[in-house]
Amino acid sequence: MPLSKMEQLRADLRNLAGAGEHLAERLTAELAFADGLARLHPEKAPAWTKLVDKAAAAAAEAVAGGKAAALGKAVAAAEETLAPIAKVAKTYTVHCVGHAHIDMNWMWSWPETVAITNDTFITVLRLMEEFPDFCFSQSQASVYAIVREHNPELLGPIRGRVQEGRWEVTAVHWVEGDKNLACGEALARHMLYARRFMKELFDLKPEDVPLDWECDLFGHAHTIPTILVRGGARRYYMCRAGMPEKPPVFWWRGPDGARVLVVRDASGYGGSIGPHVAGHLLAFCEKTGLRDWMEVYGIGDHGGGPTRRDILRCRDMNSWPVYPNFRLATTKKFYEILEASAEK
Repeated sequence: MPLSKMEQLRADLRNLAGAGEHLAERLTAELAFADGLARLHPEKAPAWTKLVDKAAAAAAEAVAGGKAAALGKAVAAAEETLAPIAKVAKTYTVHCVGHAHIDMNWMWSWPETVAITNDTFITVLRLMEEFPDFCFSQSQASVYAIVREHNPELLGPIRGRVQEGRWEVTAVHWVEGDKNLACGEALARHMLYARRFMKELFDLKPEDVPLDWECDLFGHAHTIPTILVRGGARRYYMCRAGMPEKPPVFWWRGPDGARVLVVRDASGYGGSIGPHVAGHLLAFCEKTGLRDWMEVYGIGDHGGGPTRRDILRCRDMNSWPVYPNFRLATTKKFYEILEASAEK
């Protein structure tokens, strides 16, 4: 559909108020995703583009002039028209990984860091009680040390969720610290002490914590793969990768040939769940040829983590027929998919 007509449809849908806003969002998101899938499947593009145009034109006619009452039927008709694309849409998956980035004391005092950690973990445990499919991933041995010292009653519930596989520990190091200025000895000892602490606290062996979560680092020394592999880690997550621009997923080799599998997350580590996430999936799939994407969400820097709104949005969008699967997840499944395609 010509851009001007699509923009007009979006403008008409934005004018709808009340319950129509949700249906309008659903319709525009599905049309955009179907259009994106056509670009990823050039052999299907001619037929699919016609379906997108047909569905969009019918929807535009139905809602022209702010006819909110017709919107429900318009969405149903559009989804029926797009049914051939819907079958392929559900072969794509967004793995929604909840996380809370907690800076130890960036612009606040240590007591505030303690309070932030405590409040975040209490919130996460409550959400886990409310939503049985909700998962959470948390880095930094230091935050678990805070809980042990200041609110040890939380350790039992956290330990139970760790054993269930719903609370994923990504604490390879004591903190997400500087990896340019720190020497190799310092990095190795961070890893050693974190490994010992995770074994003591949760009975987790090094192979149980294979991911080094470093979303907020401003530099990554070339010796990191060597240190990580010798400490039992084989996966790496980063957001700031420097210049030149790196691929979204790649093998990173150290000077001795040791390598770790890196995900470079261009969308950041503190976002929310919404239709914009499908765009991140399409961009990743276009560059890699894969059909899965890991979206990290949750209020960060000052802690907070995932919200009830994020979880409900994930569930809701998963029900949209011309849209990818949305799964509440840890990082484990996504990295396993990458490893299965490692030679690509």
